[in-house]
Amino acid sequence: MAPAAREPVWSQHLTEPLARVIPAARRPAAVVAIKSFHTVAFVLIAAMIVLVAWDGLRGRATRRTVAATGVALAESAVFASNNRVCPLTPLAEELGASSGSVTDIFLPDWLSRRIPVLFGGLLVIGLCLHVAGWRRRASGVRAGR
Repeated sequence: MAPAAREPVWSQHLTEPLARVIPAARRPAAVVAIKSFHTVAFVLIAAMIVLVAWDGLRGRATRRTVAATGVALAESAVFASNNRVCPLTPLAEELGASSGSVTDIFLPDWLSRRIPVLFGGLLVIGLCLHVAGWRRRASGVRAGR
């Protein structure tokens, strides 16, 4: 039995009007553009989450870590607030794609279903490592080291 499709909470209010203004002749090209952008954004955000975890593991927070954390947390908030549906997914589907999900393009189904848990967990681990490092450095400063 296939899992029930998740319905977006708020993105359809943006995507439905946008989909209506795209002419039928341009929809196939629009779907390719949306899926291409979606794939690039997915890969970049995933890389930023890995970077946050890697920098946390090394105990090195830099400006790039702060920027990557901000992007990852913003994407997580958008995704979570929309019932775990990326806003680009329904847009691609409204324009005629059989599935607007970026994960069906290049990942096996068993992995794509677990991406929020895997990358969400990795982000939490990275953030915890950064907090632990910050606390260690702060306690060292207080101790006069």
